[in-house]
Amino acid sequence: FKREQNKKPKVHSKVSNTFIENAISKSNLSSLKTLYYLSTVLQKIDMSKMQDNKIIGIKIDKREMLKFTELSANTIIKTVKQMQETAITFFSRDDDGDEVIEGMNLLPRYVFVPNKNVVELDLYVRIAKMIINVQVNYTNINIKDLMRIRNKHSLRLLALLCKISQYNPGVPKRKHFTLDSLNEFFGTNLKSWTDVERKIIKPVKEELDNGSSFSFVYESNFEKLGRGRPAFKSVTIDLIRNTPQPSLF
Repeated sequence: FKREQNKKPKVHSKVSNTFIENAISKSNLSSLKTLYYLSTVLQKIDMSKMQDNKIIGIKIDKREMLKFTELSANTIIKTVKQMQETAITFFSRDDDGDEVIEGMNLLPRYVFVPNKNVVELDLYVRIAKMIINVQVNYTNINIKDLMRIRNKHSLRLLALLCKISQYNPGVPKRKHFTLDSLNEFFGTNLKSWTDVERKIIKPVKEELDNGSSFSFVYESNFEKLGRGRPAFKSVTIDLIRNTPQPSLF
């Protein structure tokens, strides 16, 4: 019995985390904005001595949250409900090498009072730490830029532009895409460059030109195949910087 008590799971080898994964990789804007705001609240709490399986409660000023995320109250409520319904599974191994599977809800409890400006949330410490790490994925993005974004494709490209802005001096701040890699990057299944340009590239460029410190120019590349019209080969996207905007930090 004592031996069983001393068994402790080691550091997670794998995490099944659909909600946070979708927020980042699939550019769910309301989810990402909500998580980002929660990360700014949670990082003010000292969790260094708290056990991962303990629950912490936080109170949020709804007005501050609405102002920060630029989301509507109904959207935030919908997103928080989605968090409450999401289960996360942790896979690890104990000291004897046996597999340990542990599940918990992303958000065990939430309280909204429509006529009051306080939102109450309960989270496991382990989940709180994961939410704080959401911010790490977007460290270099101006927070105001992120909160202004309305198009999910703009979010994806903004993250990419931020990444390539960190390339070493002398290295071109650009990215090449084929049609397949464009569809993979944006999570789409468009059949032609014409559709991608009309439905994604042009709207994203317009949004970033008008509301972000990072934007881009692009050049489509074609190749001649026989006697027909040249076929789309790739697009080259180059980073440009708009007038710098003040960061919240």
